[in-house]
Amino acid sequence: MTEDHTDTPRRVKVQDKRRTATPEQGGAGAAPPVAASRGKDGPRGPVLLEETSDREQIPLGEIEEVPSEPELSVAELQRLKADLENARKRMVKEQTRITEHATRRLVEKLLPVLDHFQLALDHGEGGKGIELAIRQAVEVLKGEGLEEVDVPEGAEFDPRLHHAVATYRDPSVAVDTVTKVQRRGYNFRGQSLRSPEVVVAQPADDTEEA
Repeated sequence: MTEDHTDTPRRVKVQDKRRTATPEQGGAGAAPPVAASRGKDGPRGPVLLEETSDREQIPLGEIEEVPSEPELSVAELQRLKADLENARKRMVKEQTRITEHATRRLVEKLLPVLDHFQLALDHGEGGKGIELAIRQAVEVLKGEGLEEVDVPEGAEFDPRLHHAVATYRDPSVAVDTVTKVQRRGYNFRGQSLRSPEVVVAQPADDTEEA
């Protein structure tokens, strides 16, 4: 038995795995155009044609028109500008408040240290070096807004400004009088940070027995 070696063209089906699109849709990822090829024995199957560029494959119908931004009136622009300026002022004010609060807390914590150094100087301890260091520290704190409350001895006692830590009767005074500053008081940027602690002499009570 002889085999038939007739020269019959074999048909091979090639599947394009890329995303396909109809010729009407086109676009990126669409299958390239094909054309039928003919041989001496008839059609031999589809043949891929040269692929066109992506720009040529995009149909004009799919390009969306970008909407133009609406025009704003002069009044609307002025209102937007005012809103931005108000927001900026609020942000600056809040940052300033936070900074002042943090500085106040730091200065308040340093006051006891300053008191101890000052007490040592009042007792003749430390010498010139410590005195110079304290003076420089006070100058730095003053630059941040610290102010010492001036309470001269013999000044009239003011309960709104002074804190009395001790009192005694003194017939030589007619009103409550500050005779000694026990601990210095300070203000911070115009606000009371710590009231001065003072000793107060009070007038003698006429009802008291001699």
